[in-house]
Amino acid sequence: EYPCRSCNAALALRESGTCGLELTASYNVKRSLATSRSISPFLFCLAVAPCAMSWSLNVGFHQLRSVALRPAKEAIISSSPATRSMWTAWKAMYHTEGERKPLSRSASGASDIRSPLRAEKKRRAASMMPLNCQKQEASSKPAGTKQNRGIERERAKRLATDLGLDGIFPVHKPQNFTSYDVVAKIRSMISRHLRSLQPELTRKGAEIKVGHGGTLDPMATGVLVIGVGSGTRKMDFFTKGRKAYEAVGRFGFFTDTGDAEGTQIGEVHPWEDLTDEKLIKVLDSYIGDILQRPPMYSAVKIQGVRAYELARKGVEVEMKPRPVRVHSIKLMRPFAETAPDFHIYVDCGGGTYIRSLISDIALDLGTAAHMTKLVRTHQGRFQLEDCLTLDDMTPDKIVASITKSNELL
Repeated sequence: EYPCRSCNAALALRESGTCGLELTASYNVKRSLATSRSISPFLFCLAVAPCAMSWSLNVGFHQLRSVALRPAKEAIISSSPATRSMWTAWKAMYHTEGERKPLSRSASGASDIRSPLRAEKKRRAASMMPLNCQKQEASSKPAGTKQNRGIERERAKRLATDLGLDGIFPVHKPQNFTSYDVVAKIRSMISRHLRSLQPELTRKGAEIKVGHGGTLDPMATGVLVIGVGSGTRKMDFFTKGRKAYEAVGRFGFFTDTGDAEGTQIGEVHPWEDLTDEKLIKVLDSYIGDILQRPPMYSAVKIQGVRAYELARKGVEVEMKPRPVRVHSIKLMRPFAETAPDFHIYVDCGGGTYIRSLISDIALDLGTAAHMTKLVRTHQGRFQLEDCLTLDDMTPDKIVASITKSNELL
């Protein structure tokens, strides 16, 4: 049964009459069976090894990721409820260890791992709590400070509207105050009033929109239209609208700012031969549409930068002339009584600079001048007599002024 390779065994088989081909085939089959029994464990290990490695790497990766994310998870869970909900959505996306959730499916039936996060963002947007505006503060702070600032401002806006603090009213801007200083003072006053009525509002959350309808220089005084709430949308009308000024110019020299607050430029020019007739003749030539070059110290933007910011840095930029309209201009007092000063009244459109107007008038008269005083007497339908002053301003007076302004407009 077990043929041997030795010559004696082969001779014995041949003598017994067994076919050599049959012996060879039987020998090959039995040898292959014996060989397969010895090699099969190796083939089995070779086939199973990749699967085992893949499984071990997958399990190890999940365990490693869970260990790495555990401190972040604990920190996030201890923060605000909004962040905890974001953690839940993020965990559903990446299937972190411990709380695995099945993949959600889109309308087409395909798996979409981004759906939990999208659903969370939509839910926050519907509840007026944007994810990028949520305040993640410590739990030791008062409950009022945890509310979303956007929601607080909506509440403050509704409260201000109910109180009548929504509209337009004129203010008498004092000297040495910028227009923004007046706006900031009024915004702070209204904010304090709203917080006194609803203490749960924060300082930032109680702020409502306040704007002005035309910049006045710090040295200038007069009518400054203020818009509160929805009234800020109408400020562009007053910025470009009609205005009236009473100005005082002084002959002698120019300044770098065009007014008395600037530094003298050049020498003193003579002015003694000027008369009322010469002044009136030059003043009449400016009535109508003219081209005016704004002063370097102005709020005009040059490639997105205010001109006065460039002037303070010593950057010289050529100011391009702009079309403006002067409705009327006249001499208010005889020049002989006020020399070297001259008093003028100017009724003009938006964008007119009285400082530049005084400098141009002096150049036409062959001398130099700068502005020493400026009062805005009219802006739109508002007059100086209708204005509130900052010293005696109260929320109740603002409401009364807004009501009066609504009737006037």
